[in-house]
Formats: sequence, structure tokens, C-alpha cells
Amino acid sequence: MTNEGRPYAGASREVRESARREQIIAAGIELFGTQGYRAATVGAICETAGLNKRYFYESFAALEDLLVEVYERVVADLRAAVLAGGAADSGGSETATETPDAEAMAVLRGFMGGFLGWAQENPIFARVHLFEVLGVSGRIDELYRRHGRVIGGELADALCVAVSGTVLTDTRRRVLGDLLVGAGIQIVVDWVIGDYQPPRQELLSEIESTLGWVLAAGAIGEG
Repeated sequence: MTNEGRPYAGASREVRESARREQIIAAGIELFGTQGYRAATVGAICETAGLNKRYFYESFAALEDLLVEVYERVVADLRAAVLAGGAADSGGSETATETPDAEAMAVLRGFMGGFLGWAQENPIFARVHLFEVLGVSGRIDELYRRHGRVIGGELADALCVAVSGTVLTDTRRRVLGDLLVGAGIQIVVDWVIGDYQPPRQELLSEIESTLGWVLAAGAIGEG
């Protein structure tokens, strides 16, 4: 990267500051997602960005503030992937529209397919989300929970749309979202640590079979 923002000669101060901020964020993503947040320093971030240390404090008061911005971008990318996966899979096969259970399964399959694919294709982003933000501070923990609740709520809403006539109370919507996100994260963490084994499609098939068993057990219990 270039030093001191020289390529931006002639640009306004705001443009130069914005460009330097983006360089710092890109460096944060790279270092947090490879070396880890706890191993990173302001000096290392600035060296990677090709900027003097004083430019870090132009945009961020502390390293944790940079982690917040990095995490916001990582989660936005993940959210787009899992919601796109759900939209692509929902109704994507003939069986997906035959029964309410099949439609719900399509939403869940899309969510997990999108999450697994995102983690494998974006290992730097995945490390930040799955490992580097955990236990940093109460502030980061709350940010992590808040984003989980947002994504969980959107998935719960997608399931309600798939199963027409379903209405969730606010409490049940939140509990369902927590279950979906919590289970999804645990599966993906184990998969990443296990070097992406079994292969993604094999794991997705096992997840679908297990969810099918759960749905069937629930139907028997209701009977």
C-alpha cells in the first residue's frame, strides 16, 4: 500500500481521510483474520496499511474501535450470504413446495448452505466472526449477541413465510432465532476446526436428515 495518502493529491481532506480509514479497515480485516485480534497492534495495522501511526488515531480511538468496524463489515457480508442462500433454496425444488415442512426445510437448508459456503470461501472473515470477537469485552459481546438476534429474527420470519398461517409471539420468535443461529454457529465452528470435513454437501445432507428426524418426531409427539 502507499504511504501518507500521496495518491490522493488534489483531493479534499475528507476524501483523503476516508481513503486512509478504508486502508486501516482493510489492514484490520487482514490481521484480525490471519494473526488474530489479540496478536495485532496499532503499529502492525499501520505498517500493513502503509500509513503513519497518527493516521490510525485520525479515525479510531483504540484498536477495539477498529474491531467494531471490522466486525460490522464481516457480519454484513455473512448476513447477505445466509439470506441469499435461504432465498435461493426456498422453493428451489419440486418437493420444497409440497408440504409446509418441506418449505421450512428449504429455508433452513439455504441458511446452513449459505453459512457453510461463506465460511469456506471467506476464511479471514470467518475467523473474525467465529473466533476473534469472542470474549474481547462486554461491548463486543453485546455487539455479537445483537447481530445474532437480528439474523435469527430474520430467519424466524422466513420460516413463518414458508409455513403460511404461522404466527410467532415476540418471545418465541427470539427463542427460535437463538436456536437457529446458535446451532448454526456451533456446526460451522466444528466444521472449520475440523478442516472443512466432511465435505460441505455431505454435511448439508446430514443436517437435512437430522432436521427431518426432528420434524417427524415433533409430528409424532403432536399426534
